[in-house]
Amino acid sequence: MCGISGSIIKEKFENSALIKKTLFLMKRRGPDNQNFFKKKQTNKSVNLLHSRLNIIDVKNRSNQPMTIGEYTLIFNGEIYNYIELKRKLKKKNYTFKTTSDTEVLLKSYMEYGEKCVEHFIGMWAFAIWDNKKKKLFLSRDIFGEKPLYYFLSNDGFFFGSEIKFIKSLSNKDFK
Repeated sequence: MCGISGSIIKEKFENSALIKKTLFLMKRRGPDNQNFFKKKQTNKSVNLLHSRLNIIDVKNRSNQPMTIGEYTLIFNGEIYNYIELKRKLKKKNYTFKTTSDTEVLLKSYMEYGEKCVEHFIGMWAFAIWDNKKKKLFLSRDIFGEKPLYYFLSNDGFFFGSEIKFIKSLSNKDFK
């Protein structure tokens, strides 16, 4: 089980201490690696936080957030048919540096856009920052096996695999 969290916030709300605090809260969901991605945009900041439990491809090359070109992914779950999808993507001239389902997920998004989820069999919650479109794409599996919560406030948009991550990042104490 991994942990994901993130935000798109107004620059004036920016607080690196909240990112550090949230990563600390996420540690039990993924003790093997923790990291974050930050991208400044006009008057806002995009933040993606990940806490990893190594399961598939335990090497550091599969740590997250994973960035390929203009796309950055944080992911919790498992794509059961990732080997089949990888074969199809290789036929379309995609190359792979890892043996992880994470890289297959991200390259599936690069190939199919938001319709990538129509190709997945598995359980997931993920966020992809598409820097080309300046857009955040969130998805969870149809049964919600992997939770994904979100909160919109005047300060920005917050999401996470646990509500306490959202409370921490947004610095709000709500029920």
